[in-house]
Amino acid sequence: MSEGLLILDFDGTLCLGDAPVIAYATEVARSLGHPERSIQEPLEAFLGGVSDGPFAGSADGYGAVAQWAREHGLGEQELSEAYLRSRATLDFGELEVSIPPGITDFLGGFRDWDRVLVTNAPREGTERLVRALGLAPHLDRVIGDAGKPAGLRALTAEGAELDTARWQRLLSVGDIWRNDLEPVADRAATALIERHPQPRARPTFRAAVIETLYGDLAHWRTASPTTA
Repeated sequence: MSEGLLILDFDGTLCLGDAPVIAYATEVARSLGHPERSIQEPLEAFLGGVSDGPFAGSADGYGAVAQWAREHGLGEQELSEAYLRSRATLDFGELEVSIPPGITDFLGGFRDWDRVLVTNAPREGTERLVRALGLAPHLDRVIGDAGKPAGLRALTAEGAELDTARWQRLLSVGDIWRNDLEPVADRAATALIERHPQPRARPTFRAAVIETLYGDLAHWRTASPTTA
């Protein structure tokens, strides 16, 4: 019997690197007929830690690009198509990404749990990338096209695929409070990988990089459910 449910985000949590979001920005600029540098320069500043500018307040690069695109008149269908084009280059190994140091050992500590990757990215391409990154043996299921945050609420609702009532212990790990953690925060411990400030977030654990949380989360995992 599974000891618990571990819900994991992908981009920004298990899959690291700025190349995918820069590719997304490039596709957005092309869709609008704008010079690529018009979005890439402020995006790279934001990714580098600049806290002001057009992307101030964004929780991650994808949100920043989508915000910029909408402000410049790109429609939702065109925005989705730009995202899918950029995603295809990632899923077929054309962009450089990596996994956090020590992540496979960390996930191995949860081998008696159900370890489920839940992402808004397309499932087929994500599964291909999960295999390429060596994560497949450390995950029990990949759920793509999740439509978080609403989709995560639906997935974990009573009677749904990840009905949280089926597990005594629950942990969700992700880099976007609103998408990855808030939908289950009333039932689960939450760990926020906070590369960019999210002042309204109220996670159980938070850090700029996931590897600094391994010890705290391992301690939480082995603690009594009545005291954790």
